[in-house]
Parts: sequence; C-alpha cells; structure tokens
Amino acid sequence: MKDKLTAGIIGCGEIANVSTAPAMNEAKNVKIGMVMDVVEWAAEDLGKKYGVPHTTDAKELLSNPEIDFVYIATPHYLHAPYAIEAARAGKHVIVEKPISVSLRDADAMIAECKRKGVWLSTCFPMRYLPEVEKAKEIVGGGLIGKLIGTTITSMGVKPDSYWEGGYTGRIKSEWRKSKQKTGGGVLIMNCVHDIDYVRHVTGLEAKRVYGEYGTFLTPVEVEDYVCVLIRYSNGAIGTIRASSCLEDLPRVGPRGNRIHGSEGEIVVSNPLWVRTKKETELGEAGKWNEIKLEKGRSSATRFFEAFAEAVLSGREPPVTGEDGRKALEVIVAAYESGLKAKPIDLPLRPKGPRKTGKGARRKTSR
Repeated sequence: MKDKLTAGIIGCGEIANVSTAPAMNEAKNVKIGMVMDVVEWAAEDLGKKYGVPHTTDAKELLSNPEIDFVYIATPHYLHAPYAIEAARAGKHVIVEKPISVSLRDADAMIAECKRKGVWLSTCFPMRYLPEVEKAKEIVGGGLIGKLIGTTITSMGVKPDSYWEGGYTGRIKSEWRKSKQKTGGGVLIMNCVHDIDYVRHVTGLEAKRVYGEYGTFLTPVEVEDYVCVLIRYSNGAIGTIRASSCLEDLPRVGPRGNRIHGSEGEIVVSNPLWVRTKKETELGEAGKWNEIKLEKGRSSATRFFEAFAEAVLSGREPPVTGEDGRKALEVIVAAYESGLKAKPIDLPLRPKGPRKTGKGARRKTSR
C-alpha cells in the first residue's frame, strides 16, 4: 500500500504560496507532484520551490496519473468548476474555504464526488489548533454543562491593498471586491473558519439565522461589517460580530471566540481560558483559569496529514464537503436574512441554476 498521497495544486497565489504548499511539503504522508495556475510566472515560481512540474492548463494536471488528489486554491467562484472537473478525472479533492459561493454549487460538488467515488474535503485547518482541540475535549467531557451560547468575534481592518492583491500582493486581481466572485465579504472570507470550528467543538446545528450587514468604509461590493444571530437546535443562541473595516478594543483580559455553558465557559485562545461554577480539574471555581498549550506542529500540516491518512486507509476524511456546506449554509442564510429583513429557517434548499463561472481558466490564483 502507498504511504504517501501525491498532490496537485490548482491556484498558486497567496494562500498556496504562504500557507498550504509549505504545510503539504512538511506533511509526512503527502508530497507535491505538480502545480497549475493560469498566471504562468506564479505556477513556475511555486513549481521551482518544490522541484515539481508546472502548467497553465488544468487538464494537463488532471490527466497526470501520479496525482492522487487536487487542492484547489482559486477565487471562490471557481471552486465548483475545478472540483467537478477533478472528480471527473478520478482525483480526490480538497477545496479551500469557503466550499463555494452558493449551496447549489456545493451540492453539485458533493454529488459529483460521490458519483465518481472520490473524497471531497473542505480546507478547515483551524480544527487542528491546540486550543480548538482542547475546547472540544472540555465540552465533550461535560465540564461546562449544557451549552447555551456561542460568541464569534472577528474584528480588524484590511488594508486597501488587500482588495487588489491580498495581504502579500503576490498576484494583482480585483476578484475579492466582487460579490459574484467571492459570495460575500468578511463573513464568507474569514468567519467561515470560526463557524466551522465552533460547530465542530460544540456539535451544535443552526436552525434559524438572522443577519444584518453593510458596506460602510470600503469601496467594494461585499460587506465590511456584519452581525449575525443564530438559534441552535438545542435552543442555544449564537452571535457573530465581524468586520474588515473596524478594529477591536485594546486587549483587556482573555480574548477569543467563546463557548458558554450552564456550568461554565471557554475562551478559545492560546492560552485557553476556562471559568467554571465548581472546582474542576481545570482549576479554581468562579475564576478564569489559564490553560497553557503547546503550539506544536502547524495545524495546516496536521490537516493534510489527517486527510491523507484517511484516504490511504480508504476512509472518509475527518473534514468533509458536507462540513463545508454546513458552514456555508449559515452564511447564505445570514445574507438572505439581511436582504429580506427577517430570520431564515434552516435547512436551506438551493434556488436557481448552478453558476460556476465562465472564466474558469482566466483567473485561477487566490
């Protein structure tokens, strides 16, 4: 049996260059076999870094028999067409977050991968952060009692240059400004990670979503400030407050996403902070107890290793396409709620034809 999976990378822009390609290269059971981008210099640059061939043609990469899975790091609206094309070529698929710009596209991706007998995973490496793993352990052990709420806060200011080149300016493109190409702003671009890992830690499923958002300080089509209220199936209430144009308050005390229970609460940060009503193994009752955690290996590296381990063993990956859809569903509901000025009940069913974008080979890089 093989001991490594060979990866093909579609999209050689910022995220692949800075984060995911290095993580794959460090993974014990993954090797990079080929890279592709329609921006030739970006493909050539990443190929040279890892000593692998590059191409500007996705079909060339997908026809390479050495490639076991494809990692897709393109603008959001191209996730679906490339994922479907990869599945039809018999390749397993990891797609960057968000899984897609619409639930219809997500459903098409999931269905095609199932039809072709390949695995689909959404790239959610934050599940492998030590603070997230510890929080899941604490919740699972019942130490904070019945879950009654969650709080996600993601405040910051993206520089003007971000909208035309990301944080590094590796590739100049204005796709991040477009609602059609991104699906939205800070909620879908950034909070999708938080939405996923909070669901992963708590096991809570959203049943109703209310959202308000707007574009206040940024010359783009997508929101730069959003607030969301979530009612979970167990009755708990979740909130999201996020911005790409407003800074958070100066740090005072523990800061991070919070999970609230009947017997205590957690601040998901490193160090992790826990407060419980009764004394527990986590510390003194009634006060915030600091739990120091080893940073350990890259969460992205561990994500790719877990994916490869599962696929090599013939098992479904720990993070699935359905997980990506669940996070997207909350986001889509929040956007719909803001437009209709009313709460939206889940589950949602896709509406209208699937739109995967006609420029599938003109803009590849994130």
